[in-house]
Amino acid sequence: MSNLHWLDLSEYVAIALAVVGSIAAIGSGNWIYALVPILISLILSAANRWRLNQNLRLYDRALERKLDAELQQQGEVLQQEIAQARSFATALVKQTMAAQKNSAPVALAGGQEAALEQKFNLQKQLMQSMQDRVTGVEGSLRDVVDLLEGTALDERVEYLERHLTQSQQLGIDSVELERPKSSRIDPLGDRQPEVDITPLFEMISGDLMSSDLMPESLTSGDLSGDLWSKPTWNLQQTINAHSDWVRCLSFTPDGAKLVSGSFDKTIKLWQLATGTAIHTLTDHLKGVFALAVSPDGKLLASGSWDELIKLWDLETGTLLSNLTQHQASVRSLAIDPDSKILISGSFDQTIVLWSLPDGGVIKTISDREPVAAIALSADGKFLASTGDDGTVKIWSMTSGEQIAHSKGNKHCIGSLVVSPDSRTIAAGTVNGYVVLWQLQNLENGQLPKIELSGTIKAHAGQINACVFSPDGGYLITGSVDGKAKVWYRGEDLSFSDKARSILKGDPGRSVMSVAISPNSQAIAIGGADGTIQIWQRI
Repeated sequence: MSNLHWLDLSEYVAIALAVVGSIAAIGSGNWIYALVPILISLILSAANRWRLNQNLRLYDRALERKLDAELQQQGEVLQQEIAQARSFATALVKQTMAAQKNSAPVALAGGQEAALEQKFNLQKQLMQSMQDRVTGVEGSLRDVVDLLEGTALDERVEYLERHLTQSQQLGIDSVELERPKSSRIDPLGDRQPEVDITPLFEMISGDLMSSDLMPESLTSGDLSGDLWSKPTWNLQQTINAHSDWVRCLSFTPDGAKLVSGSFDKTIKLWQLATGTAIHTLTDHLKGVFALAVSPDGKLLASGSWDELIKLWDLETGTLLSNLTQHQASVRSLAIDPDSKILISGSFDQTIVLWSLPDGGVIKTISDREPVAAIALSADGKFLASTGDDGTVKIWSMTSGEQIAHSKGNKHCIGSLVVSPDSRTIAAGTVNGYVVLWQLQNLENGQLPKIELSGTIKAHAGQINACVFSPDGGYLITGSVDGKAKVWYRGEDLSFSDKARSILKGDPGRSVMSVAISPNSQAIAIGGADGTIQIWQRI
């Protein structure tokens, strides 16, 4: 495509002749000298444009086939590796358990029993980390395949280029599964096994966990760890809600209803007691990214990839107005405690404050980065925003000026939340970290200070949702690794690096959105498969 084509050359010659003919026509008064070469140049130009268009189509098709082939090949290799790893793990565990069952009982000293139990706990933690990685990779691959199958070629290429660039910037390397060199195991010997097999129990059927196969010291008592502790949440119902990703969720103030927004371009209002849809709103032209319900329960705001914000009457489902200030997708919405101001963040690098219910523009705040997420403080005095650069910026709701910004994080942020007491900001990153900042100087009237307080490796994949409970006691995160995790906050406002509860639905089911009820007793989880899970606290 870089070589000069004969049509290009012919077009240049025709243009030159048209110029010469025009000069000759002016001198002689005979305009035929100009009209003929001009007509020829126009015909050649149209033919050349048609040729270039055909070449671009062929190039796009070739690129599409190449991308699909590479993705399919990588998926097959990954599935093969996972199957081999699980098969090998199953064989090793069965072999070890058989050896333990057939061997003569061995009286273990207190120190030996404690050491064995400590080794088991360590191996269990290592296995959980490995299982998180595998689940995250499976979920991410499934989401990428779904996305590539459902979008146009130019959107596919843009998506892949962007995420490849982000991966390179974050220094993420590909992960390869290494096959062990030996499968020989000595369960009670002094030699460290070459393969940590005990934590693989959760990947294998429950039969292998029966007490006749496990030493009593490892099955009795209270073993710490997420997979072994008593759950505090129970899956109450699963709603087949949408035909595409459930990208946003919001409870109504009374907690009796739930609003869901999806990439299938629809918004639905659900009666939770029955799991039935009250309204289905279909006015958006593209996927719905963000929702916000006013604290008085009267209005619903929705933001979409179609660059529009729509205001709805929540009771009747009637469209009230379209807000058209943004020039790119609307990624995040918030409504102040008085239900008088709507705030929107967009990829057009602006944050807009709108008056409610009329939808007039109050103020436009310009940022230097696409705004991926915003979060409003509970008192409505300040707004936090973030984007691809990993920085959290604090804006005054009164003046619209930036009054603080964070330091210490370089991970790209996709979700953001401010605690109800306005003292903690939590962000979920694209590589599975929860980043925490503490806000200071909130009472004395000075400019607030934001200081990094902690970083937790929370998930095996991108964190799509980050939500505080209304009482501020815990944080909920949802990720493409298929899990939503509950993190409890201590009296000193710090978080443990170990989740208290792990809400798991279907393995590999990516979590796209999370919401919590006003009474903190129910969690709604939106999935990439179009379902909504309702978890009840017990």
